[in-house]
Amino acid sequence: MTPREIAVLALLVGGLAFTGVAVVGVYRLPDVFARAHATSKSETLGALLALAAAGVAFADATATLRLAALALFLLTTSPTAAHAIVRSAHQQGVEPAATTDGGSEA
Repeated sequence: MTPREIAVLALLVGGLAFTGVAVVGVYRLPDVFARAHATSKSETLGALLALAAAGVAFADATATLRLAALALFLLTTSPTAAHAIVRSAHQQGVEPAATTDGGSEA
């Protein structure tokens, strides 16, 4: 394997790992607020790592510029969408899930 292939593979594995964390967060977390946090952070980083892997794999100036534009779009829209969803849930009166121990540490 060439160093470029190793870099692409490492970036893809990292992207898949962060995307997997987002999937687990959506499945396991109790409410829309926690789920939005898990997806907005982990999925954004996972997608950025996948875009970086594509940029390294293609190694073309035009493709890299397009991928950078996609990354900028992703960095702008993903947190904005998560914020809009959480704000809408809050305005609709959705309550956060209660903690099991009342929030106090013994």
